[in-house]
Amino acid sequence: MIYNKKISIVIPAYNVENYIDKCLGSVTSQTYTNLEIIVVNDGSTDNTHSIIKKYISDKRIVYINQKNSGVSAARNAGIDASTGELIAFVDSDDYVEPDMYELLYTSMTETSADMAVCNYNLVYDNRVENQYSKMSKRAVDIQSDIYGYFATHCARPQPNNYIWTRLYKTAIIKNSGIRFEDFKLGDDTLFNFKLLPNLNKASFIPNGLYNYYQRINSNVYTAAYKHNLAKVYADAFDSLENYWRENNFTEWISVLPIHAATRLRSVFFYSRLAGMNENEITQNIINGFSDRSIVAYLTGAR
Repeated sequence: MIYNKKISIVIPAYNVENYIDKCLGSVTSQTYTNLEIIVVNDGSTDNTHSIIKKYISDKRIVYINQKNSGVSAARNAGIDASTGELIAFVDSDDYVEPDMYELLYTSMTETSADMAVCNYNLVYDNRVENQYSKMSKRAVDIQSDIYGYFATHCARPQPNNYIWTRLYKTAIIKNSGIRFEDFKLGDDTLFNFKLLPNLNKASFIPNGLYNYYQRINSNVYTAAYKHNLAKVYADAFDSLENYWRENNFTEWISVLPIHAATRLRSVFFYSRLAGMNENEITQNIINGFSDRSIVAYLTGAR
């Protein structure tokens, strides 16, 4: 294969000394070699910096060492620094299969898509759930059936709205001006949904190429326990609705009831993963959704 397009891979890292070595090893050993690997150390206080330095001899690595500003700011710094025609994101506690970017690039190129999406595996300490999202292989024209696309590909029982399962055209992101917002959780989903009106075609491959490690101290569990997860999602829902309305993407408003339902389902999904009981989850939803626009879409009032 001719790797004539550079892929920028953005990896934000914060206190991941137990994971970053495996992550970087999986990215640097990709079969697709024309890479720009942008590692953003977001003010780590453990040995993350020292481990990253072991990879600096790889000339494809661009290392940004910044004060702690949060994962969204780290990803934005990576976007701003990127020079590749295509761009992808990897979380520093996860790892990818050796042929992930070769397969995504091939799918994207063969279908003339603006975005290619793969499946992923949920990795636990004692088991792996392979090809979690149960996707089929196909290319989809997003704009020809907005409601159908959203219902079929974004509102799945097994969610796959993550940024790290995707390969994007960099120009679309940069020209749109869309960046990650500082939410405790769900900034990647919000980013993807804001970007959708700017995309024409997406290609999908069923291979489980991304390995999503489930660690108990991740942002998912922190948000479920220390923050009101439902409120985080309600805030992100408002941001998405406002963005679509302000930019006259009015045809996308029709999918907001579906999106509201998926956000509610996600509260249950992640809260249960965090070990919260039903009473705690219910109270979280009551406190977080009270008097918010997401409720109007859930109840059909809008």
